[in-house]
Amino acid sequence: MSSGLSALSSVLLIRTVPKVGKCMRHHSSGLRSMDLLMAFLSVISVCLVCARWWGHREWSPQTLQLFYDVDSLICYFFLAHFAYGWVRAPDRMAFFKANWFYLPGSLPMVEQLRWARLIQLWRVYQLLRDRPDLLVMFRRERNETTLSGILFLFFLLLGVGSGVMYWLETGQPGSLIQTPYDAFWWTLVTLSTVGYGDLVPRTEEGRFVASLLILFGVGLFGALSGFMASLFVHPGKTNDDTTLWRRQQSEQQAQLLQELKALRAEVKALQQK
Repeated sequence: MSSGLSALSSVLLIRTVPKVGKCMRHHSSGLRSMDLLMAFLSVISVCLVCARWWGHREWSPQTLQLFYDVDSLICYFFLAHFAYGWVRAPDRMAFFKANWFYLPGSLPMVEQLRWARLIQLWRVYQLLRDRPDLLVMFRRERNETTLSGILFLFFLLLGVGSGVMYWLETGQPGSLIQTPYDAFWWTLVTLSTVGYGDLVPRTEEGRFVASLLILFGVGLFGALSGFMASLFVHPGKTNDDTTLWRRQQSEQQAQLLQELKALRAEVKALQQK
């Protein structure tokens, strides 16, 4: 009977260990909240490059220069994200070998290399093809999801606000916002809640848009301040890959022990008959 128990236990181990390995592989290479933000910025970057290469007739030279500068800022954001992942990686050499092809599209010096951002989009597309449970991912990685959401809203409002303000204010009598750079600078200052006051909208439509951006800016920076405060108050609560993998492994081991206890109870019941 003991030999039968050992055989059944071996079967349970063989059946459960692949599940643990599958969870490990899925978590180490699965979709993350920051990947969605990187994909959004990659789409913006590709659109800006397309506008610079084929939009010389539709856009003014100053607007094209603004597109180049904004795209360069996105490059620096990509470099910071890559450096952060490299510093946090337990095996930095393995991280670099697995993600080095993201670097060419992050270099702000060579505009031709920015087409490499399509690699980031292709990676996110492949991960989305696995149909991950986005709600579970958002709940599991709350800190990363919160930060990604704040940055996404900030970049979205910065782009939309600049375009709308330029469209409303340019060419209007007495307006101080006459160039794309003026609109971009005003939107950035307004969202950051600094408010220098060097540029102000003059039209009623522009002031209405300004009031909305002010409210959104206060909310965004309030959320960012709360997020940073939570990190300092609870520094031990992290959602890194190692912690989550250990928790999944503990759950799998607990499930295995429960199955073994149930199996022993059944074997004991059979012995008593």
